[in-house]
Amino acid sequence: GVRSAAGGGGAVVDLDDDEESGPRRMLIVVTTTRSGAGESWRRRRPELCGSPPLRLVRPPVVWVVVEPAGDAPATAEVLRGTGVMYRHLAFRPEENFTTAAAEAHAQRNAALAHVEKHRLSGVVHFADAAGVYDTHFFDEIRQIEAFGTWPVATMSAGEKKVVVEGPLCSASKVVGWFSRNFNDGTTRSVTYNTEVDLNPAGAAGTRAHTIDVSGFAFNSSILWDPERWGRPTSLPDTSQDSIKFVQEVVLEDRTKLKGIPSDCSQIMVWQYDVPGSASAPKTKSKTATPKTHHRRR
Repeated sequence: GVRSAAGGGGAVVDLDDDEESGPRRMLIVVTTTRSGAGESWRRRRPELCGSPPLRLVRPPVVWVVVEPAGDAPATAEVLRGTGVMYRHLAFRPEENFTTAAAEAHAQRNAALAHVEKHRLSGVVHFADAAGVYDTHFFDEIRQIEAFGTWPVATMSAGEKKVVVEGPLCSASKVVGWFSRNFNDGTTRSVTYNTEVDLNPAGAAGTRAHTIDVSGFAFNSSILWDPERWGRPTSLPDTSQDSIKFVQEVVLEDRTKLKGIPSDCSQIMVWQYDVPGSASAPKTKSKTATPKTHHRRR
């Protein structure tokens, strides 16, 4: 089960002063935590205000923080001091998790269930609390109509490894995917024109059918109004969870997928791959998921 609390300030509708485009879309930024991390959040208060840098983001924005119920009191105190409008979800899993990735996946599903239940309308992004973001990133994803994706740089301190993965773009149109290892100089890519690996030696490593949670954002209405986006109201697989559902939709409907920024020519998100952490970027659409939260159709 999930118990929620809301806090922070700021308006939910804000007009652009320099544009005539009307109200800005709300950003719904979801961050998960590990079990037993409550006290560490207290010590990391400066990081919470700066990574993701939500205090610098123009409203409306709501930060959805999900964590085990036992850690909630310590985190609640921290969140009240951030100056950011937030939803604090105390998560009580129905099963024990064997990996941090499985726990994070279940927490993300809990967050999406909350967004769906309360009809929080906006652009959803899963943000790593230890991630580093370009200052213009959140303005970019606010322009997403349906789905958006971008390159993500992953740095592994232990292995001293830097890998960039993301979309190949022509302007804002996604035409394929790539993975570039800056340590050995190899690049693997797949395009939608041929659906074959441009580097045959690396065909097994292509990511044409997977997308990491840190590399996309989506219009939240897909959760409760899938027909608006060309999806069936009743899904054939009733056990499908929300994260997997959204990942599949993003990859299947390329006509509604926007590459960010233009030509996907800039890295705007950096994350650290810490072994065993809940935020380690290992959760892709093929990941097995807990049975706690299901699509409800």
